Amino acid sequence: MRSFIFDFNGTLFQDTDIHRAAWKRFMAEHGMPISDEDFRQKMNGPGNDIILRRFFGDGPSDAEIDALSEAKERIYRDIVLSDPSRQSLAPGVVEMFDAMKKRAIPCCVATASIRANVDFYMEDLGLNRWFDYSHIFYMTGEFPGKPDPAIYLTAMRSLAYVPSETVVVEDSLPGMRSALSAGVGGIIAVGETVSPDELAQFPNIVARIQDFYDFERFFA
Repeated sequence: MRSFIFDFNGTLFQDTDIHRAAWKRFMAEHGMPISDEDFRQKMNGPGNDIILRRFFGDGPSDAEIDALSEAKERIYRDIVLSDPSRQSLAPGVVEMFDAMKKRAIPCCVATASIRANVDFYMEDLGLNRWFDYSHIFYMTGEFPGKPDPAIYLTAMRSLAYVPSETVVVEDSLPGMRSALSAGVGGIIAVGETVSPDELAQFPNIVARIQDFYDFERFFA
């Protein structure tokens, strides 16, 4: 049986524009305004530690980077909470996870988010309907973020998933590179963030999807 690992941001939760807005506000507050292209090239997919080191360099301590990361994520959560229409998972996700739970399809989430955001997703977005924390892998500071394969390798090792029988569902280029380096059997691309030319570099793309309705076709 196939196992599935889902990215969260931009995949299960369509929040890429929210993260872009949060990063723009955060970086402006620190005197480093960014463009949409800066966000696409440098900020969409990697963990906050990687992003922040790109802009702040090696000067800040790890604790200071953690504090900067949390400050940015507070802005992000405030944006989400200010707009009730944005407080729902991507189209078809609820139906998909209900079907996966009913059929006992092995699945988990591997996200570049920090623990405070994961708590928010579990409690405020209802991710705890299908998962406990043993099936949510996030940035703890113990391993590097995407595009490093560590988070996917950690998830598969922890849950005894066979890499060749595991499909990763991702929206970003760093996330897909992470999955490819982890040796997964397939990648399902979500949305249009990754261009057709960029997608062509991956030998194991199963499909590109726009929503999660009819996701059951990938179960077999």
